[in-house]
Amino acid sequence: MRAVGRAVLRLAVRWSGLLMAAGLALAGLWVEAAVAMLVALGQVLAWRMRLPRAWEAAASITAMAAAVSSYLHLYERWTWWDLPVHAALTAVVSVMAAWMVDVRWRRRASPRPWLMVISGFLLALVWEVLEWWGHQVVDPRVHIAPADTAGDVIAGLLGASAAAWWWHRRSAAGPSGPVRSPSRSARASSDSASTRLEAGRSVR
Repeated sequence: MRAVGRAVLRLAVRWSGLLMAAGLALAGLWVEAAVAMLVALGQVLAWRMRLPRAWEAAASITAMAAAVSSYLHLYERWTWWDLPVHAALTAVVSVMAAWMVDVRWRRRASPRPWLMVISGFLLALVWEVLEWWGHQVVDPRVHIAPADTAGDVIAGLLGASAAAWWWHRRSAAGPSGPVRSPSRSARASSDSASTRLEAGRSVR
């Protein structure tokens, strides 16, 4: 039963956004369905990147919370609510960006914290540009006041910094250099053993 429960949780973490998008599309709520597809995209990316399970779940839950907050108009009801959402979203997305660069591409054991901070800052700026574009092209009700923009960027930077601090604490005692594939490590060990054996034979 425990294994079944874990399997159900994994399905929810990875596919709840797509299921929600399908339901909203069937109801004719196309804008809400498009937002849910962004949630689905984030969930699939976190899964296929092979993030640690805790961060995969955090990415999924945070994206879903941001979407549901939009559906319930929480950003309009509570003007402060977008700040923690920005911080949490930027935290998980900065981890995903740094993980993709360092772990998936550069084959490091862990993403570098400073890369998370830079990624978070750049992503926060990109998001504000998209909000400005949405205000100009999609819906003039999108809020783009200077104070709101500055607050969102600062919240995103704080979220990315918190994620970087957590990763630094977790990886402080472990290596952060390039990861070698097991096959290469095995071949290196085998070659070293062969060299020692040949040296012993020559001495005898």
